[in-house]
Amino acid sequence: MLVHAATAPAAVLRTLPALPVALHPASLAAAWAASAAITAAYSPVGPSPEPAPSTSPDTLLQAAIDSGDAHGIKFADTALEAWHLDPDPALLAAGRRAVLLCV
Repeated sequence: MLVHAATAPAAVLRTLPALPVALHPASLAAAWAASAAITAAYSPVGPSPEPAPSTSPDTLLQAAIDSGDAHGIKFADTALEAWHLDPDPALLAAGRRAVLLCV
């Protein structure tokens, strides 16, 4: 479920250009509320026992494709999109962790 806390808002952001501007605030508010609820309900109590292996953008994308898992692919795409805005290696690690958990 936590994958949806990231991929749903990413999907809303991608659809905003097709929506009337008057719907933008409500769309973003709904995405925020849904993500907050999912995060509150499904977040683990503590950190993962081991870190995800380090990865490059190309390796992450290939791992997601190779997994064949739609959720892993969507999360990797979301992580890569965020990484292009802010090249924080933690974003790639999160994408890799999601792909590993979806397999």
